[in-house]
Amino acid sequence: MEIIKATLYVLKKKKKKFRILFFLLSCVFILNYTLQDRIYISDIKLAHNSEDGSSNSSGLSKFVSSFSGSNVGYIGSSTTNFDMIPEVVYSRSFLNKILEKDFYYEGQKQKLYAIYSKKRSSENPNIPLLKLDGRKELSTNISVSKNLNNPVIGISISANDKQLSFDIATAVLEQLKKDLTSFQLERIEKKLSVIKNQVKVSSMELSDLEENLKNFRVSNSNIIQSPALRMEESRKVRDILAVSNAYSSLKVELELTKIKYLEEANVLQVIDAPNLPLRKSGPRLRYMLLGLIMTFSFITFLYVYIALFLKSDLGKNIQGAVSSIRDID
Repeated sequence: MEIIKATLYVLKKKKKKFRILFFLLSCVFILNYTLQDRIYISDIKLAHNSEDGSSNSSGLSKFVSSFSGSNVGYIGSSTTNFDMIPEVVYSRSFLNKILEKDFYYEGQKQKLYAIYSKKRSSENPNIPLLKLDGRKELSTNISVSKNLNNPVIGISISANDKQLSFDIATAVLEQLKKDLTSFQLERIEKKLSVIKNQVKVSSMELSDLEENLKNFRVSNSNIIQSPALRMEESRKVRDILAVSNAYSSLKVELELTKIKYLEEANVLQVIDAPNLPLRKSGPRLRYMLLGLIMTFSFITFLYVYIALFLKSDLGKNIQGAVSSIRDID
């Protein structure tokens, strides 16, 4: 009870000083709020085309594979596009591609790294250095959140201009689709090239074997009466059958890969396209006021604590000891 009374006494006695302190802190917080850049955030929501976040084959590719006599199954990707998105977005090459795009800012069309460089007092003509600083700023302005329960990923882009945040978000979405698609299609194109080459070789080999069998039968009209000729004919037929089965499997594999190529042309599904922010997301006035109140309360509590401590016996002893040391000096 005595502590409360002493605290109220200190507050009442120093009321004028606390008012001045609150006024000064208010001026500092208001100035900080005024000088801070307004932040606008554009959000994107993406999902992978497959249910489990991987690139599984469609029903059409499974239907085609059912006609194969071999164990040719559907084609699966060796990488998961969905898991690659955060790494791709924060990669140096991806950020450079965004920084090199043109955006309208303050009535002018200019590169993004040039827009970021205006925030610094002195412009550096060294473009690689500008891109280095731009990558740092752009990576802080991009936030990627991944949902562990479903294949949904969110990307948020912040900027000090609402139109700029929307344009950057649109550029990020387009570049992300392009990079992921080209990465997958490049792998599939190589596989298509190899399979087509094998199909061509198998077709030529099969034609040669069939032509050889035809010539053999024409040259040997008495095959039925000769066990050696029948055995030779069976061997040629067996070779044709083996090459024919391989050729059929390659043709099925080729069709499956073509289907896969079409599937990978759109690896992402956009749930929410980039939005044009209608309101600023920061700085928040309520947070500023909360920070002002907490700072004022902390300083007031600290002052009252020190004042009460100095009036206590321990505080008086410490003050006496300090005075004695000064007198000795």
